[in-house]
This record gives sequence, C-alpha cells and structure tokens, in this order.
Amino acid sequence: MICRYSQLTPSRHRPKRLGSALVATLLSLSFSANALAECPDYEAKSAADKLSKVFLGKNSSVFQPAVVLKRHHPSRQKEVASYIKAGKQYYTMFSIVNGNCKAFFIKRAGPRY
Repeated sequence: MICRYSQLTPSRHRPKRLGSALVATLLSLSFSANALAECPDYEAKSAADKLSKVFLGKNSSVFQPAVVLKRHHPSRQKEVASYIKAGKQYYTMFSIVNGNCKAFFIKRAGPRY
C-alpha cells in the first residue's frame, strides 16, 4: 500500500509551499533593476563620442553622428562607432557602452585622408 505524505501527517504539520507564480514574481522583482538596465541610444552615442574625443585630444571634433552598430541581447551592451576628426585626419572609434552609459574603448580605425 502506498501512502501519501498528506495522509501520514496532519495538516497543521505539513510544510507550506509558495505557488510557483509567486516565487517567479518575487525573483523577477528582485532582479528587475539590474536585468532591465539599458542605456538609451542617444546617451550611448554621446558617451562614445566623449570617450573618443578624450582619447584623441583637445583638437578633435565629431565630423559625423555616431552609430549604434550592435546591441548585445544578454548583456544589454551596445557597440557604438564614433567618427572623429583630429587635425587633418579622420578616425572611426569603436566602443562598448554598458547599461550605466559608461563607454569602454575597443579599437580605432584610421586615419583616413
């Protein structure tokens, strides 16, 4: 004869279980602030442009608007290309922008004449 746990133990001693929907909701609320953090495109472009101008010096300027090339779905980071002119030379600077709108330099292409 097979007995169930509920048949052996009175109801007042049975462990209480939270519903799976409630557990999923609590987990999503606790991780939602970090998981959904994403920098808007215009802020990502400006952060990448600022980093590129600092990297190339005082006499650098933007000669073409920056472009968001890729959005990495799991990490929500964006790859941005900035187009900077320094003196008579033109550069394309690539950077990664995280969810806090902080840009990290990847590589530089150029100079183009």
